Amino acid sequence: MTFKGLCTELDNEFIRLRADQAELGQQLTERINGVANHVKTLDAKVTSLDAKIDTKFEEIDARFESVDARFETMDGKINNLQGNQNEMMNILIDIQRKVSAN
Repeated sequence: MTFKGLCTELDNEFIRLRADQAELGQQLTERINGVANHVKTLDAKVTSLDAKIDTKFEEIDARFESVDARFETMDGKINNLQGNQNEMMNILIDIQRKVSAN
C-alpha cells in the first residue's frame, strides 16, 4: 500500500468513526429525550395523584370534624339528661322524705 493509499484509508476510517460517533450521539440524545418524556409523564401522574390524595384528606378531615361536632352535641345531650335524672332523683328523695315524715 502506498502512502497516499494509507492516508486515504486512514481518512476514510476517521470519517466512519465520526459518523459512528454522530450516530451514537443521536441515539443517546433520543434515549435521553425518551427518558425525559417518561419522567414528565410520571411527574404529571404523581401531581394528579397528589391532588386527588389532598382532596381525599380534606374530605376525610371534614367528615371527622362533622363526627366530632356530633359527639359534642351528644355529649351535651347526655349531660342534660344526667342533670335531669339528678333533679328527678332529688325530687323523689324529697317526696320519700315527706311521705316518711307523715
